[in-house]
Amino acid sequence: MKQLYRSLSALLLFGALSIGAAVGQKDSTKLNQSVEVMKAYHPSISNANKVNLMPVIEDTARFSPDFSYSIDSYPVRKGFSASPISAADINKSSYKTLGAGFLKLGAGTYNSPYGELFINLPESKTAVFGLYLRHLSSDGKIKLREDDLVDAPVSHNNGTIFGAVNVGSTVLTTDLSYDRDAMNYYGYPVELPTNINNLSTLNYGIKQAYQDGKIKIGLKSEEASQNNLKFNSGFRLGYFDSKTGQKENSAGVFGKFDYNFEQVNGILDFSYDHFTTDSVNIENLSLPGTKNENWLRLAPSVRLVGDNWSLRGGINFVAVSDKGGENVSKLYPDFEFNFKPVEGILTLFAGFKGDLKNNTYGDIAHENYWADPRHNVRNTDYTYVISGGLKGKISREISYNMGLKFSKVKDLYFYVMNGYYDWSSSTIPTPVNYNNAFDLTYDNASVTNFSAEFSYVSGKDLSVVLKGNYYNYQLDRLKYAPQMPDFDLTATAGFRITDQLTGFTDLAFTGQRKALVNMFDLSGSSMPATATGDFLIDPSVRLNIGATYEMTDKINLFGRVDNVLNRRNEQWLGYASQGLRIMAGINLSF
Repeated sequence: MKQLYRSLSALLLFGALSIGAAVGQKDSTKLNQSVEVMKAYHPSISNANKVNLMPVIEDTARFSPDFSYSIDSYPVRKGFSASPISAADINKSSYKTLGAGFLKLGAGTYNSPYGELFINLPESKTAVFGLYLRHLSSDGKIKLREDDLVDAPVSHNNGTIFGAVNVGSTVLTTDLSYDRDAMNYYGYPVELPTNINNLSTLNYGIKQAYQDGKIKIGLKSEEASQNNLKFNSGFRLGYFDSKTGQKENSAGVFGKFDYNFEQVNGILDFSYDHFTTDSVNIENLSLPGTKNENWLRLAPSVRLVGDNWSLRGGINFVAVSDKGGENVSKLYPDFEFNFKPVEGILTLFAGFKGDLKNNTYGDIAHENYWADPRHNVRNTDYTYVISGGLKGKISREISYNMGLKFSKVKDLYFYVMNGYYDWSSSTIPTPVNYNNAFDLTYDNASVTNFSAEFSYVSGKDLSVVLKGNYYNYQLDRLKYAPQMPDFDLTATAGFRITDQLTGFTDLAFTGQRKALVNMFDLSGSSMPATATGDFLIDPSVRLNIGATYEMTDKINLFGRVDNVLNRRNEQWLGYASQGLRIMAGINLSF
């Protein structure tokens, strides 16, 4: 098997280097234009050859970074993401050119400075080069669920250098990015023990920082190319480390090839990646060790297109080679179907697929900053995912998207806390010390997810987007899905108050959750969990408002208030977020 991996990886590497590659980037054509015009500036990435970023704009090779003002981390919904389809874009409005870039400076409560610099040069039809830098930090105190006031500093730093050049009918791209997130383990689910800094079983107060560097280089076919073969492939390098000593290195090649055979299109999607992670917990070993994995993905498929329908069918082959001897090969279905009985009004879509998810150290660290520093999460097997729904528009202003998804999953992971009985105390009942770095538990699951989205867009003056999800977890072993909600709702509105003044409102509601704690008895010769405990996490309600005042074409003033209701929302058990936050600043375009 290992020899097969070596042969296939060599073949794929040779093919990728000989054909060339390009870095896949986010599709900016799915933006809701009115929302983006009226809310605080929120750009997204467009690739180097997308001449028409927006209607009426002839702006070649413009790159715009994603960013967020948020300093909070929130639970990520578990579940295979099967080609999400946005609500129909309608009533697109004009969009002003961004020029060469901007400088944004702001400050807020909780000692929160904010800075952002974006440069996109030159404005050329053949090449582009740019730089993006961002800093957001906060050094305030937070009240926990038992009113303990604790220090909860956080810092986010991001940098990206990007370039692209048209080479004949291809586009050569390069992206170099660096991110650093820093925080400490400040949360606790009950009142803080008086001797908390002396308890060896806790991570309370430990400082953590994650650094993430990535390089992607490639060559892709021009989007407007009339050639039968279209491709997008390249290579990537990654580096991730933590202040607590864990490191992850990755390297790989990827590619997607689409050939038009006139009657059908043949598609080959592949990737090969090597991951090495140091100082993590290895199963069946008492001490931390090194994890080495090779991942090979091959997904050949065929696409058929009719007047009002399309069908793509194929397989998804995933093979994982672990130097520790754990080799896995999986074969999954990969089908997608779209049917438009009424063009622009109604589209029916369905899918049947599966995948083996690589839960890398870096992904888990970003998903939950306060996971155990030595975590080594098992890969999650989405045996099959059946999805379907409908989207379209009810009128010129109103669009919709509703879907239903059912997933059969093995080794779905959940975050739990560990508690230890303190037998040295004379207090009755015996107190429990909680390790505030999250451990993991696994179960096989059947997950049902119903989603709905509605949007209303009225020219440049008003847009409203409503989204909701309902989740149902049927688990083999656990009584409930720890720290996962049954439903969530979000609402976003952008509106124009005057010609110079615009505003926005965001509301996010997450239902009540239940957290699991495994109880351990350290007095025995072994450490099996002797019992479990439950905590309720109250519903999370986040209401944000803001406005932008356009002084001139080049100068904007902005202000925002986050968590207007001043709620003590818990991101994860024991980790409350900041209360009401205010930020204001200036944006200079050039």
